Amino acid sequence: MAVPQHELTLGVVADRKHDEALLYRDPVNGKYPAPERYERGQSVPVPECVGVTLDLSVDTLLDGD
Repeated sequence: MAVPQHELTLGVVADRKHDEALLYRDPVNGKYPAPERYERGQSVPVPECVGVTLDLSVDTLLDGD
């Protein structure tokens, strides 16, 4: 996954095909390293640097509820 020019440092992808959520963070030289993978029943942690507190449930991300 390539980083857009405005330097996003965090990205979450709901991968419905593989039934998991992927967390991309800390790009190096314009590219993200391998994502952290989260399964149903887990929550994706949002780093404090984002400035908000969120509960990103994998189930909600995948189901859209």
